[in-house]
Amino acid sequence: MTILTRTWMLLMLLTAVSMWAGHGDSAGGLGPLGIGLVLAAATVKADRILTHYLDLHRADGGWRVSFRILLTLLGVALFGIYVFYPMIGAALR
Repeated sequence: MTILTRTWMLLMLLTAVSMWAGHGDSAGGLGPLGIGLVLAAATVKADRILTHYLDLHRADGGWRVSFRILLTLLGVALFGIYVFYPMIGAALR
């Protein structure tokens, strides 16, 4: 099995995880755990796509590390915005 096939299978698995975690409860909310799972799956998917389908694995190590740090910071920032928005929104009102 080629690396691209394995990557595609991982992407499909992560899509299923995102769909399961993003389903929400009866009130329609995901909660922090669901949002965290969706963002973690999206971050890993973005890393796999950049690495294997856009040939980032051929780039210097610094580029790969920089993209992974950027992706991680983006995911953490989005999660933080989701978690802290109620406090920030209440303070701004």
